[in-house]
Amino acid sequence: MHRALTWLLLGAAMVVGYTYYQNHSSQLKAQAIARLQEAASRSEARDRERDKDKDQAPTNTVVGPGVSPLADLMAKADGSQTTSDEPMRPWKAHPNDHISPSPVGTGGAIVHKTFTVTSAAQFLFEIPPHAASPQLRGTYHSFPKNSAVQSNVQSADETGDIDLLLMNDQQYTDFLSGRPADVVYSVDSSHDQDVSLGLPATQDLPVRYYLVFRNNPNNPGKKVVQADFRIDF
Repeated sequence: MHRALTWLLLGAAMVVGYTYYQNHSSQLKAQAIARLQEAASRSEARDRERDKDKDQAPTNTVVGPGVSPLADLMAKADGSQTTSDEPMRPWKAHPNDHISPSPVGTGGAIVHKTFTVTSAAQFLFEIPPHAASPQLRGTYHSFPKNSAVQSNVQSADETGDIDLLLMNDQQYTDFLSGRPADVVYSVDSSHDQDVSLGLPATQDLPVRYYLVFRNNPNNPGKKVVQADFRIDF
């Protein structure tokens, strides 16, 4: 009987323990499910907030300081991606890249008068930048001073001959120093001459020339010169 009582108490304890386990396990399961549902709700709320921020964000794309979306697209097209981690390097312009008004179709007079030449008379003129096809045009007539034919434009007297020289800056400096100098153009010993000459195109800087009327050393007397010259661009 004692043994039977022992088994009865043991069975009752097992029933009580199993019942407690079942009840406690159900509570733990319910708590776990509640936590999972709460975490899922928070995740969905964060996703909705993130989507809302994206919808309200401006559509312009900022690539980097000083870089527009168009510049970024062009950089991608030629294989050179511009990023904000790389500093922008200053662009250096080539002289030929400068944009300036074209002088085409313009021009001006260089000399249009009558003057006396004892040794030499010079007239400075300048061709502006970006002149594609400068043209020097003109005519001159010369005769001895105090000659009876001074009033006659077309003097045939060789004693009225002079030299015409066209020089650039360096050549004119050499000429003034008495050093032998090359010239751009020359007319030797003439008293009646027409000139039509194309000059080199200019780049980004103006170019100066000197039109020089020089007395002929073989006829050293003073000369009277009637000159009409102009430059067209």
